[in-house]
Amino acid sequence: MGFAVCVFSSLLIFPMWASDELHRSTSTKFDKLACCIEDCMKAYFSAVSENESAPRINVGDCKSVLHSKSSDESLANFARWEPWHGKFGLNYPWKKYIQIGERIRELASIILSMQECVKSPLQSSTPLKHVIKEPCTSVALSLGLTMRELGTSIMNMKRCQAKAITVPKLQSIKLELIILSTSSNLKGTANAESLDVANFLFLLMKIVDKMEVLAKEVDELGEVAGFQSK
Repeated sequence: MGFAVCVFSSLLIFPMWASDELHRSTSTKFDKLACCIEDCMKAYFSAVSENESAPRINVGDCKSVLHSKSSDESLANFARWEPWHGKFGLNYPWKKYIQIGERIRELASIILSMQECVKSPLQSSTPLKHVIKEPCTSVALSLGLTMRELGTSIMNMKRCQAKAITVPKLQSIKLELIILSTSSNLKGTANAESLDVANFLFLLMKIVDKMEVLAKEVDELGEVAGFQSK
């Protein structure tokens, strides 16, 4: 009797759908990585004296995203067999969620590399960091905002207008980073310091590249899933 009541409640009164969980977890990953990018930037540019330890970076969210593949695939497999319910109709494109998940994990791996760069003992001098601090901080804020917009687009099932707005903005950000990396202000410095800054800027550009691909994937999801236009 108790088992029957439990099954009845799970299916009809308080159903727990794999599709709902996959949809929610996919959208929240964007905010997690946005926070990771912003935290990396704060840690890298924090003024640290010789007697202080570097700010601690929480890598838990980034690693949880990186290790989410099996969970995503299991949820997608269950979601394909669920009946039409709520906002998810028949033949809903759950495969696109798997593809987006792959792109998100690729982005997470780059962010983890940046976190290792931030924790590296071969840090550049404070004056050299000061040269790139303002533009890089601005870039991080823009990337964080863009990531959250993409996540919100999925959560609310509204088109993100990637081709018209997001991709051009990311391309503009990358151009800024390219100009910054070739700036005369970064030339003539010690080799170790130049390498540190060059590596940091390279990883930041890799993040921008991966976000551009991710934005296109989210836009494609909106198209095939019939998301509403904003």
